[in-house]
Amino acid sequence: MHYYIVYKAVKSMMALLAIVFLIASCMPLDQGKIVVSPEPTDSDLRIPINIIDDGSSISFKSGSNTVGRSLADVGLDIYAGDEIDPSLDTLVYAGMTINIKRSRPILISVDGGVIDFRTHHDIVSDILRESGVTLLGRDYSEPPLSAKALGKIEVTRVFDEYRVEYEPIPFDKQWIGMADLAIDRTRVQQSGTSGVLARRLRVRHINGVPSQDVLLDEWIHTAPLPRIMGYGMQIPIRNIETPDGTVEYWRAVSMLATSYSPSRAGTPVTAPWYGLTRTGKPLKKGMVAVDRRYIPLGSTMYVPGYGFATAEDTGSGIRGLIIDLGYEDHNYRSWRSYVTVYLRTPVPPLDQIVWILP
Repeated sequence: MHYYIVYKAVKSMMALLAIVFLIASCMPLDQGKIVVSPEPTDSDLRIPINIIDDGSSISFKSGSNTVGRSLADVGLDIYAGDEIDPSLDTLVYAGMTINIKRSRPILISVDGGVIDFRTHHDIVSDILRESGVTLLGRDYSEPPLSAKALGKIEVTRVFDEYRVEYEPIPFDKQWIGMADLAIDRTRVQQSGTSGVLARRLRVRHINGVPSQDVLLDEWIHTAPLPRIMGYGMQIPIRNIETPDGTVEYWRAVSMLATSYSPSRAGTPVTAPWYGLTRTGKPLKKGMVAVDRRYIPLGSTMYVPGYGFATAEDTGSGIRGLIIDLGYEDHNYRSWRSYVTVYLRTPVPPLDQIVWILP
């Protein structure tokens, strides 16, 4: 009985030491390579074993006591992912067959790095699942998940970011006539307020890099309020004393005064209309050129320093509040200054009055 207990204790100790030595001597190298140091022995005992390495048969007499050390004796490289049956820590016995199903190397490019992986699988989805790489949302792989992988799999991360941008909408300016306000006077009836235009955009990120923005929709978040200005429609009749007597007028307008004469009008002497106004009259002092969009032809007025005048002409350079004072060549006087032009009564029909001047 005593002998049996000692025998069992020694046998258990030897098995434990074999496992400890195996673990201590195994270390991973690049690409998952595992190196098992051969067990030094002085024994001449050799155990015949058979190794089938991915279909290739190797007969060998091992002097080691475990599968892992026996493979090291043969000089076979074992990689993480290789399937060894029986396992590396199994004790060898005469006639044992060791089957090796080799994994193959594959590179997985993902998240800015490269995983050096080994696998038995051929289909991309199986390889990624085994390696712990997960595709989410719009992520995709090349080759596709259902295809066979050759030597490399590239995983592209796709992330959609949604954002809302806001842009001001300028307000309009509106005019309304006011009978209680004098002509050429204005009054603010309502201050304008800008609105807000909202745009929803999708920004697609490819491997962390934003690509082109895509406009999904837009709407008026806040409508603008127009600026409402009142313009005067009340026409008071006034008088002004001048060197030429009292002038009754209904409107006073500040204008830039220039002057011209037949030879200074830019018309060729041979032209049939040389020296004639727009109304067909010979140009002389008392006739002026205006922009008839604002002052109709035939309007009578008084220009301080020039005298009484009638709008008889137009000109390509007469735009806006400019008045070109007419002369004959012999009495021409050069002008270029701002003056107040008094439009004389009678008041024209209301539908012919330009209420808002530039």
